[in-house]
Formats: sequence, structure tokens, C-alpha cells
Amino acid sequence: MRIDKIMRVIDEHCQKDRLNDIRQNANGISVYEIAEALQLLRNNVNADVNKLFQEGKVIKICGDKIYRFYSQQHFSKITGKHLQPQTTCNYLQELLEDMQGSDDQDDPFTQLIGFDGSLRNAILSAKAGILYPGGALHTLLLGECGVGKSLFAEKIFMYGKKHGTFNKDGQFVVFNCADYANNAELLLSHLFGSIKGAYTGADSTREGLLKRSDGGMLFLDEVHRLPPEGQEMLFYFIDKKKYRMLGEANCEHSANVALVMATTENPDNHLLTTFLRRIPMVIKIPSLKEKSLQEREQMVLYLYALEAAVICSDIIIDKDTMTALILYHPKGNIGQLKNDIKLSIARSYLEMRNNKESELHIRKYTLSHQVSDGLIDQDIEQRKEIEKMLIRDTYTVTPFRAEPAVMPASMFEFPVFDTTQSDIQTSFEEYVDKIAASLEQDSPPSFIIDNEIREIMTFIHEWILQNMQILIERRQSAALAFYLKNIRDYQTNAYLHDEYTLECEIAYIEKARSLIRSIEQRFNLRITSEGVHTLACILKTFKSNSSEICSISMFVVAHGNSLATNIADVVNELLSIDYVIAQDMPLTKNVNQIIEELIEKICKEPLQNDIVLFVDMGSLMSLEETLLQRCNYNIVVIPTVHTLLVLDAARKAMFMQYPLSNILHDVMRMNQKVDQTLEHHIRSHIGQYNEKIIYTICYSGDGTAHYLEKYLKDMMEQAGIFNIEILALSNDSLIKIRSIIEETSKHKEVLCIIGNVDPGVHEYPFISIEDILLGDGVKRLFNSIGNIEFVNNQDVIKCFERNVFVDVAFESIDKYLMYLNSKKLSPLIMDFVKGLENELDCTLTNRTLTRLIVHTACMVERLLFHEYSFEQNAGTSEYLKTQKRLHTAVSKNLQGIASACSITINQEECYYIIQILMEDDTLAEHIVFS
Repeated sequence: MRIDKIMRVIDEHCQKDRLNDIRQNANGISVYEIAEALQLLRNNVNADVNKLFQEGKVIKICGDKIYRFYSQQHFSKITGKHLQPQTTCNYLQELLEDMQGSDDQDDPFTQLIGFDGSLRNAILSAKAGILYPGGALHTLLLGECGVGKSLFAEKIFMYGKKHGTFNKDGQFVVFNCADYANNAELLLSHLFGSIKGAYTGADSTREGLLKRSDGGMLFLDEVHRLPPEGQEMLFYFIDKKKYRMLGEANCEHSANVALVMATTENPDNHLLTTFLRRIPMVIKIPSLKEKSLQEREQMVLYLYALEAAVICSDIIIDKDTMTALILYHPKGNIGQLKNDIKLSIARSYLEMRNNKESELHIRKYTLSHQVSDGLIDQDIEQRKEIEKMLIRDTYTVTPFRAEPAVMPASMFEFPVFDTTQSDIQTSFEEYVDKIAASLEQDSPPSFIIDNEIREIMTFIHEWILQNMQILIERRQSAALAFYLKNIRDYQTNAYLHDEYTLECEIAYIEKARSLIRSIEQRFNLRITSEGVHTLACILKTFKSNSSEICSISMFVVAHGNSLATNIADVVNELLSIDYVIAQDMPLTKNVNQIIEELIEKICKEPLQNDIVLFVDMGSLMSLEETLLQRCNYNIVVIPTVHTLLVLDAARKAMFMQYPLSNILHDVMRMNQKVDQTLEHHIRSHIGQYNEKIIYTICYSGDGTAHYLEKYLKDMMEQAGIFNIEILALSNDSLIKIRSIIEETSKHKEVLCIIGNVDPGVHEYPFISIEDILLGDGVKRLFNSIGNIEFVNNQDVIKCFERNVFVDVAFESIDKYLMYLNSKKLSPLIMDFVKGLENELDCTLTNRTLTRLIVHTACMVERLLFHEYSFEQNAGTSEYLKTQKRLHTAVSKNLQGIASACSITINQEECYYIIQILMEDDTLAEHIVFS
């Protein structure tokens, strides 16, 4: 039964968790994830999961934006705690509040970023002091403002409480000596207590903080503001464990208190020598500047995650912003960094609301100028390390609870989703570089290479050598081993999107399958079918690395005595290569002489290489024609010189082995990003707006609006149109849609509105889905964009119409399917359609395409769940003989679906598909006369 399969998926998801996982970050599985795993409709899964909850078989976790579920049986098994049916919680950790964990698992210091790095020595000292046999040693914490001394003191108390140093009811009492620095009597009264009449206004006897913290810890912040008489009274307490209340002469009080004090000043200049001598433990807390770049990256991501929880939204941070924040050295350290991050979110949140955007993007211009200056002050070594460390263009942070301040267990997650073959190879290369950078560090790496990893590394190394005759590098085998280990430990099966799976040669796919079978048998590691294609692309990366050299030569040509040389030197030094070649063009030098020097340099490059030249202005802009006539190379002149563009192109050409077409495409995209940043910056100063916008809308759901948005963006990107914004709107209220259009269209030129319902905004042209599918909607759309090539290009028009037809068809399939997810079926069915068209050398009409998609999807569900199948009869066999070509094409291309879904498709099913095809008069005529 379906409900049993769902319970099995929940059980399998939870089986990997141990008690410490629940204490840290185990959070169950969502309905969406279950539906994806079983290829079922989410509403069906949701109904069954709620039945399981009512029966007491699962725990409902309500702390995030979506409900998640956890196996109640597994929870009881590993915790020993039996729960009532229909148990709910915000987080699983809540259900463990009355359970005692082991020392290692609950070490409060591990909640601090840098506990195993910059804070390691400080933590060792603190633990030694708190566990001292004669009682906790009094401690002085030194450090700049905002480094986290108060938090560190709290962790000392938590550690001591856990190990029995303090009484069960002992308290952590905090007092800031600066609060009463100008009133010594009041300060001492708070600290030691006072009797009635001890000073003017002392109307009653008042106990002090020493009394309140008896059996616990007293944290004195800014202790350098404590007056000399207060310091003398404290060191008497340290010596005797006794003190007098303010105003007392003979009576003494006893207290067992651990003192932890903190100061931002030099203690030798601000504290009495006799007082300092009585503090045996002095601990220095490192500043933000003294922390490693990796720790600063963790700190930035953690602080953004805390704010994401406040605003209940994901936060997307671009690479430049991350770089600036990591290199930022605020005087207020972590405290000021937190405030600067809040400011960037406030600015970005306002921009998101004004623009009606669905995601919160943190861009460099939202940072304060103090933060941005970090990019200017960085040295070359830091820049190199940043380039190795920040391997993505954007970083997405999800809402995160306040504790613990630790990073995810998998430090080297390999996230490759919905991406092309070239991107998956790029991602793996970046993944390799990140692990290689960690392996090359002097200090121990942040992960532990255990025996199992070593076995996987050795096995992969030997298998690839034996089966592919490639000797891969240690860093590559290590990276692949960690990728596979992440699959096992965290079920992160990164995979290549189905529509691109045929791009990787079949030879590599077969090698990947063979390697996976060997790994599964030897290491008990399960890898999904999607993972086969990911692994195939990675194996191809090894092959290309072993035999190919860079096939692109790159030049920078610029006016001035040293501009080109400086740019080339910066790129080469940042990437630790000697690759980019410079050609300076002094203004005093003859142009023809410069060209001759450049040709001489080009002719030294291998003949098979493509030549890419970044040039700046003037006569250099027309250089391409001259060079093509004089040199026997494929030469491309890019009419711009920008360090960022050259850096990105050189990295991808040299390290990623990108072909020329990909390099040019990425240069175009990067240049667009640079131009948009420049445009945004200038417009903010001059107040001019001339942006163009197209709205795609749907009245309910978000399918129509978003696939129209996707196709329009793809189409305009291919045509080099980057100045038109596409905004998808989805709402069940036309009034709300009109309101959003009114707000977001200010200072913009609205070209048109496209969708499945007219919002009634009559000042802007509306194009309906029906017009696109059945009328002249596409032509009207292209006319509004103003691109003549679009308007007159029938191939582009038909391609856009077909894409919309396909998505409308798959959107309608969910109405007919009971179990399967149309999104999962779409790649299989479209592969079948494309194969059929190639085999028959034709293009199906949109009507036939829609019927074929719906029929094939329903056929797969019928056969997969054994609902019924058409029985074969004698007439069918005779008919199929008369349609031999069609029958062969259909049978051949249905094999992919049959294999992927493990079903048998009989001849009767082929008969009905052929009937659909023959009802297409154009196709039938084509078959007859071909």
C-alpha cells in the first residue's frame, strides 16, 4: 500500500541518525521530499502522513516554515524515551531537555566558531581552570571590544555546571563595572551588598552579587572600571573567601564563587598589582582580525542565518559581499560585524519590498562604506586564499536557530542540481580545489580522514588506473571519496538534471555504472540512477585533466605604458599561473609596431589554440580583422579590458578546460553583471530610470507565470538582450496583482503583460496564453520587445510556442495522474518525443504533441502500478505490419521509458500511440511520401 511505502521512506531517512544527531541538527523529512522520492503527488502524501501522525507512528516537527516528520519508533529506540501519540515539537531537541548527554557530545565550547582553531588554546586554558582540583581558578579574560568575552564566560560556566564544579542551583551572574563607575559607593554596594545606613539613601539592608552567585560564577565585565578600594575588597575575598558588606565593621560573610573578569585594557596599567597577582588564569580572546578567513566566513554565514530566522526568509549573498565582510576588520569586532550585517539586510529588505522581489539578495552596494573598504585594503595573499575559499558566485543562507553556532557536519558538501554537464565538471573541479586547499594547510584539516575514507580513496585510485588507464592525483581521489561519503552519511545525492543526461558520452556512463556496482558491493553504499550521470561527468573530468592542455591562449592589449602588464600580472599572481600574456601600447609608440609585436607573440602559441584578446579602445577595437588576415589562428577580440572579466576567463580556460564558446558566453554574462552593478550605482546618484519590464502572471498556482518567465529569460539571453526585466506574479487576487504591477512599474516602461488571466491593467498590452498557443501572441510579444530578428524569425517563434505547449501539457497531466509526479516524468517523455521526431525526420504539431504527452504519462502510471493494460489481439498485429516504420520508431524510443520505469510495454500500447500519430495529417502524409 502507498501508506506503507511512505512509512518506509521515513524510516529509511531516520535510520542513519544517532543520539548526537538529534541533539545537533536532525530535523526529519518533509512531505515534498517524500513525494520526490516516491514520485507521488504531494496532496496524496500529505494525507497519508497525517494518518501516520494520528496513529502515533511519526512525530510532527513544526519549527520551520514547512512541517517535517520523524519516525517515532526510531526516536524511542535511540533515546529510550517513549512518547505519546500525536507528539509535536518545534525541534527534536526539545524532546531531549530532560535527558543527560555524554561529556563529549554536550561540550558547550564546541558551539563556538573557532573552537578547534583560533579559540583552541583559550578553551584548553578555560577547561583546565574550571576543573582545577582545589576549585575553579579565578580567571581574567583579555580582548578587544566585541570579541565575545561575555559569551566565552557563559560557556565556562556551562562547562563547569556540567562537570559539577558549581552547585546544581548555582547561577551565572553578570555585572558590568562601567555601569556605576562614577559612583563608587553604589558600585561596591551592588557587588558586596550594603547594610542600612551604609551611605546616603541606603534605607534598607541589601545583599550583593557575591551572595547571589554563591555556588556559581560572577562575571565582572570591564573590571578595569572597578575602583582601587573595590579591587582591594575583591582580593581579600579571593584570599579568604570572605567579604564584608558595605557599612559593616566586624561581621564577615562567606561565599564560594568563581570569579571571571574581563577587560579591554592593558591590565598592568589599570589594575592593582596586588589584585593581578591573585588571578592565576589569564586568557586572551582573539579579535576578528586574528581569526582565520575560514572562521570569518563561518561567522558571516552564521550571523546571516540568525537574521534569516528573524525575517523568516532565505538570504542570498553574492561573492563580492562575502569577500568584503570576510576581510572586514571592525573596531567593534563581532558585535559591530553583526550590526553591519543587520544594516545590509535592512537595505536589501527595503529594496526587495520596493521591487516586489521574491528573494532577499545581499549585494555589495548594500554594505556600509566601512565594510566595502575591506576590498581595498586586502593584500595579495589574502586575495589568493579568498579565491580558493569562495568557490561559488552566490551563497544561500536558510533560517537558523540561535544555538549552536556551528557549521554543518559535512564541510565539503557537493551541491550540483539542475545543471549542465560542463557545470557539473566545473563544480567537481571547485570541490577538488577546496579539498586540496585544506589538505595543503599546515594545520590539521577540518575533517578526519578515517580508515573507511582511506579504503574508498585507495579503491577508486586503483579502479580508475586499472579500468581507464588514468593515474589520478591524490586530491582528485580524495575529493571523489568525500563526495561518495557525503552520499552515504548525509544522503546528498547530487545529480545532473535529466534533460542533460544524454550529453555525457555513453562510454563514461557505462564506466560510471561499473564503478558504482563495485563500490556498492564493497562498501555497502547505495547511489541512485541520477548519480550515475554525475559520476560519469566526473570521470570525464579526470580523463580531460590527464590528457589535455589548455587550448586557449589569452592576451590583454591596452593603451598606456603598463596597464596591460599590470592586469595580466594581477590575474597570473592570483591564480598562481603564468598564462595571460600582456601587450602594452604606449601612446608614443606607432600602432603598426605594436601590431607586429602582438603578431609575433601570437605566432609563438600552438597552432591548434584559439586566441582570445581583451582590448580597450580606439584602433584596437578593429584589430580582429587585421589579425585574422595575418595569423593562421581562430582569433576573437573582446572589446573590453576589465580585471574581473580576464580573471574569470583565465580561471575557466586554464583550470576548468572550458571551450571557447563557453568562455565567451561566461564573459558576456559576467560583463552583464558588471554593467548592471555600474548602472545601479550611477542611477542611485542621478535618479534616472529607463528600465523595461514584462510581467508574466497566473491567477492561481505558480506554474504558468514561472515557466513563461524562464523561457523569456532564456530566449533574450541567447539574443543578447539584458536590459529587460521579467517579473513573474502569482496570486489568487486580481486586485493584489494589479497593486503589485502599479508599485513595481514606477519609473519603468512596461512592454506587455502575459498570462492565463487579464489583470485589467488597460494601459499596458495584455497577451493571453490562448493567443500564444492558438493566435499571434508570440509575434505581438516579440514586437513589444522591439527586436526585429525575433519578429521575423519563424524558428524562434515556433520554439517559444512549443515550449509553452509542452509546459501546459505537463501542467495538465497532474489532473489525470494519481501517484506519479509529472515533473519526474517530463524528461523521460520528452526524450521519447525527441527520439521519435529524429527517427521520423519530422516535427510533431503542437496538438499531436499535447495528446502524445498526456497519453504516454497515463500509460506509464497504468503499467507501473498494474492497474490495467491493453490486451493484444490479432487485428493489432496485422495493422502494425502495415505501419512498419512507425512501429519500429515507437518501439525503439519507448525502450528508454520502459527501462527507466522497469515496465513492459506491449504491442497494443504501441498501437494506440501510432493511432495518435496517424491522426496528424501532416505527419501521415510525410510518412506516406518518405
